[in-house]
Amino acid sequence: MRPGPLHSGADGRGSLTRAGRWLSRTLLEPEYPLLAVEVRPAAVAAVRLAREGGRLALGAAGVVDLDPGTIDATLTRPNILDRDAFLTAVRSALERVGALEPGPVSLVLPDPALRLALVSSEGLRRRSGEANEMIRFRLHKALPFDVRAARLAWEPGPGDQVLVAVALDEVVDQYEGVMRELGFHPGLVEAASLALLSASAEGPGDRLLVNWDDGYVSFVLVRDGRPILVRTLAGESEPASVARQATSTLQFLRDRLGGSGIVDAAVRSASCPVEVAQEALAPVLGLVPRPIEPWAALGEASGPIAQGLAGAAACALRRAA
Repeated sequence: MRPGPLHSGADGRGSLTRAGRWLSRTLLEPEYPLLAVEVRPAAVAAVRLAREGGRLALGAAGVVDLDPGTIDATLTRPNILDRDAFLTAVRSALERVGALEPGPVSLVLPDPALRLALVSSEGLRRRSGEANEMIRFRLHKALPFDVRAARLAWEPGPGDQVLVAVALDEVVDQYEGVMRELGFHPGLVEAASLALLSASAEGPGDRLLVNWDDGYVSFVLVRDGRPILVRTLAGESEPASVARQATSTLQFLRDRLGGSGIVDAAVRSASCPVEVAQEALAPVLGLVPRPIEPWAALGEASGPIAQGLAGAAACALRRAA
């Protein structure tokens, strides 16, 4: 299971107004956006899906590079350092995919901008009004910021745990503010690794997702379809460093999580060619990780920029399915 979207919650208006908005969305828009934007440390990617004859098809996809210093994907402070440059890049990405009219959009953020964690579910009741506050209390010592200033979403995890996504309000507000200025409504916000999980095959046994991007790498260990370990390591993107971190991840699996090894691995390699990533990881993992290819669900072949688009594509496909 994955945390739901990070959102601001109720807006304080009356139930009639909220019902009207729900009715409008239900009748005039698809249940989820067919458009997704992924912000990566060095680029912005956009994917637009289309419905053709009752089936989903790839409408358009595009990537726009960001100049160095445009954003700094980090957990503890505002990420967008050059707002004008970032807004121009997002607008260009949207124009490339033909997203010219205002509307809903899914927004995928780089993993270092959020904290993903597994927290004890003891005493939690799903949909309980006290659940969020209890999770915040359990997280407050583990976060480098005041958890009261953060957005939080959670879903049941493995055993007696819940999987939590948490991010500073001001971090998410920055990204959402740019989308709103361009006329788009980011009702769905999630971390790149969680979007990519939907594009990696589920099944029995211990499986590993590696999200390898400019300036960071994330490892997500999944057991029988449920995450059991999530690690995001900023500053670790060179092949030798990623290989060392993969080794320590598997060691933790054996020593602390009762695993003997992985049966499958998938990699999204946006900072180096897939072949380089596979060569670095295969000796450590004991198998060659397969590249994540969300396009397969649409019958599309992967192109040279597919890895940079994978997060947006996976998000759009899952939300629209």
